[in-house]
Amino acid sequence: MSTIRKSSEEEVYKKLKNAIRKRYIKQGSQLVEVALAQQLGVSRTPVRSAIKKLEVEGLVNSIPNRGAFVITPTPREIEETYIVRIELEQMAARITAEIITKDQVAKLREFVEMEKTIFDRTNLDEFDVVNAKLHLKIAEFTNNKVLFQYVKELLDRTRIYMILFDPFMKLEYSPTVHAHEAIIDALAEHSPAKAAEAVRVHLQTSVDGLEKVEVMPEDYLSI
Repeated sequence: MSTIRKSSEEEVYKKLKNAIRKRYIKQGSQLVEVALAQQLGVSRTPVRSAIKKLEVEGLVNSIPNRGAFVITPTPREIEETYIVRIELEQMAARITAEIITKDQVAKLREFVEMEKTIFDRTNLDEFDVVNAKLHLKIAEFTNNKVLFQYVKELLDRTRIYMILFDPFMKLEYSPTVHAHEAIIDALAEHSPAKAAEAVRVHLQTSVDGLEKVEVMPEDYLSI
């Protein structure tokens, strides 16, 4: 694949994902290759590639003989996913609080510093990655591979919800920094109860903050 073609595909992917994140392309909307290619001034090839990438990420669902559609998670699905995630991450926090080392605490604090810098640049894709890494590290530090894998799967699902109902676009500061610092402080104190409660409050606040925005400018794909 040529560098120019790869660059074009990446640009189309970013624009489509950004439009979905900002709710300019709404949930349940069909992603029609021909129409999108015309709007973006490209061939159908990079559009098709971008749609497939979004499908792999879980943001798009392809239905045989019908086409590709932005997913439409139900409120109950979101609630049930977060209920399980909260329980498992509380378990991870309690276990890790008992055995965490100073070096591991320092590693978690590095993620928070990265989080601050990235959010200042409003690079939300990179912010999502760092945020997930912090939560995954806490699960990894339990040395329980099964728990780690389940937390990872739930993180992947809830990251999709954050993209679809993302409240961060309007904020000037990261809403997770203080919450993450509270979790790390509790872990550093080797307090399972405090760590679990800090995790519960953080994740419940996250799910409560999910919202919908219905405003769509005419040039949404050029943003």
